[in-house]
Amino acid sequence: MDNVFAVCYTKREDDMKYSEFSNGTKVIDGKDVLAELPTILIGLNASRVLLVANTFLHSQGYVDKVKKSIERHGSLKVSAVYLENRVEDNMSALKDMYFVYMSNSCDSIVVCGSGKLIDYAKALKLLVSTQVNDIERFYNPESAVRQAIRVPLITVPSKFGIGNETNATAIVYDEKKGVSRNIINNILLPDYCIVDSENFARMDKKLIAYSVLEILARAIDGFTSKNSTNFAATDLISRMIEEVTGKTPASISEGFCRVALIELKSTALSMLESPNESKAVRLEMVSAYLSKGTDSCGLGLIHCTAQALSDVLKTEYCKVLPRAIRIAVKYNLDACKQKYAQCLLAFTGWDAYTSAPKDERHYEFARQVFEFIETLENKYIKPAKEKELDEEEKQAVLNHMAYNVHLLNNPKKFNVVNFKMAL
Repeated sequence: MDNVFAVCYTKREDDMKYSEFSNGTKVIDGKDVLAELPTILIGLNASRVLLVANTFLHSQGYVDKVKKSIERHGSLKVSAVYLENRVEDNMSALKDMYFVYMSNSCDSIVVCGSGKLIDYAKALKLLVSTQVNDIERFYNPESAVRQAIRVPLITVPSKFGIGNETNATAIVYDEKKGVSRNIINNILLPDYCIVDSENFARMDKKLIAYSVLEILARAIDGFTSKNSTNFAATDLISRMIEEVTGKTPASISEGFCRVALIELKSTALSMLESPNESKAVRLEMVSAYLSKGTDSCGLGLIHCTAQALSDVLKTEYCKVLPRAIRIAVKYNLDACKQKYAQCLLAFTGWDAYTSAPKDERHYEFARQVFEFIETLENKYIKPAKEKELDEEEKQAVLNHMAYNVHLLNNPKKFNVVNFKMAL
């Protein structure tokens, strides 16, 4: 993992690794990493913690372990524990979290879990920090709301690959419109992300495969986002990324996406064949820094498509992600010729890149990606047969995508007719 850390500030003390770069979230991993929680919370001036977690981690005794670690310091107290089995598509979980936080006079949040649970904990931070109790105020990315108080937030992800543990985006469900909303605000940034390998040891191979696809999707979206060239990497960062990837990045986002693609194929398949904690941590660090590096440009068409399919088909985001990757890559094939050729070099290496005809490298990248997805599906995911969308469902997917601000990042002007055919 030292290669990936070459593109960020890293400090190692004994068996602990502390790293930060790009956005404000600091990432810590290492042996007995939970022992660092009291020091971190004290440094953030926290004293009364709301501990948010899922019921599975609680049943495994992990929540009690985190609570004891926090309360080892006499000035820290876990004022309340909020447990959620599964965050459904409604506002009740966020409202409940807000009530528990305020009624117990909490001043900080530690969330252990993944996916929507982390998103809703971040949304809670946003509401409390701005003293606004209506999340709808933030659906409009232009809304100007100032931070009134500081609410420290620490994430302890239980799955790798999702990325929301280190970025400034949260997805919440708009019950009135019946669509998932992407809220983008720097206040959403967690202060720290604690990478505890004990969590990843609980993941089965199916979950690992889905997590790998999450990283792949975000790397392709970030690499091809039209906003990814809006900010330049510094000379120092450019040189560091060039040492890892062999190419000078056009942007910080592109550099991290390139590193993620380089790591993915070999590390992911190796981990699935013989899982261990060190490989899981390695991929989580790739994921965490991919999110940090792409925070300024946002996600793109894959994310939009998967989110809309998930809402319309009433299924989990991860289950429609393979389909969304195929749809978006095919749709953008001509618009992203050069970008996909660069992705091919990172994803497959020099031999595959040079053996493909110059004018067909984007096709070769698509073929390699589809083959990679098929391998994961056949060996580890074993999904149910994809349901063909009827005309009404296709239109519903397009309607849902219209609410997603990340759609604006796509390099190709959105053509409703062509995209509907791709669905």
